[in-house]
Amino acid sequence: MPAMIDSMMYVGETPWHKEGVKLDRPPTIEEAIEKAGLTWTVKKLPTYSPNLDNDEEFFGDHASMRTGHFHNWRIDNPLERGNRKFTPLGAVSERYGVLQNREAFAPFDVLLDKGYTLETAGAIQQGRKVWILAKAPDRAFVGDDVIDKYAFLYTSHDGSTGSQFRPTMIRVVCQNTIDIALASKRENSYQLKHTSNIKERVNQLTDKLRSMDGNVRKAIDDMNRMTEVEMTPQALDAYLEAVVPFLVTRHKKSNPEQGILVRNNAKPVYDAMVRNFRHGRGNNGKTLWDAYNAVTEYYTHDKQYSDWVKGTQFAKPYNYKLQALEVAKRFIKHSKSVVTAPIGLN
Repeated sequence: MPAMIDSMMYVGETPWHKEGVKLDRPPTIEEAIEKAGLTWTVKKLPTYSPNLDNDEEFFGDHASMRTGHFHNWRIDNPLERGNRKFTPLGAVSERYGVLQNREAFAPFDVLLDKGYTLETAGAIQQGRKVWILAKAPDRAFVGDDVIDKYAFLYTSHDGSTGSQFRPTMIRVVCQNTIDIALASKRENSYQLKHTSNIKERVNQLTDKLRSMDGNVRKAIDDMNRMTEVEMTPQALDAYLEAVVPFLVTRHKKSNPEQGILVRNNAKPVYDAMVRNFRHGRGNNGKTLWDAYNAVTEYYTHDKQYSDWVKGTQFAKPYNYKLQALEVAKRFIKHSKSVVTAPIGLN
């Protein structure tokens, strides 16, 4: 599998990397864990060091001392003594609370009761990070585009991040991730740190999911208004620069005669987004909806990541996608039908 994917299962269309176990029907959580290769156990163990107080013991077979630090280990085949495999995952603190994969996915029991179906689940980086994605039973429409609604959960076993949950949406025409959590409030996003009470906090998240209605209707209304706002080339530039501020440097050029050499990282990004605006899947280069999807398509599919899940859902590219939504709403606020200049973006 690609370096970023360790194992996974999926329902429906084959992922872009063409890897994983394809299922003919949505699985239960237990089936998803099995088919996604997530049946291993995580165990926190103390870290040991050679006994530095005694030179003879330093070289002995059992001469070691506790360091006061801990490390998480992945244990494959945990019940098969002699056939177990141990993989180090990462250093963690004494307060770190281990959350097994089934425990992390427990809140999705509530979603399955609400009619959601599991779509994908898997692990990256040898199990250091795992995720699960569930699809809502209903769809929405933005213009001629079909929007599927999902719930996404991502957690780590290496101490790099807690468990994070958020609703998200997929534009079916290009499988383009559209995040509906508001950039300022992140109302529908929940983060749970891996402390000793994390299992209790997972239960609290489960309780919140029972009553969560989200902000889907408002997001769909905003997106439909985007299809009514026509964009000029000047407006497109203003939009892209407001969403991704470093694009204003795309005009920088080297001047070898004066010894000025400039590496222009902004222009390739700008060119890719303009290309997506005009020719991205489902786009026709006319409206604010096309401009919005030009950004989200770039940061979901065009940009290369060492950790695709983290990059597209939780890192700076994710923030750019949220900013794309916020700036689009400001465009809508200051426009009846056509945006011709960067008016009222602040």
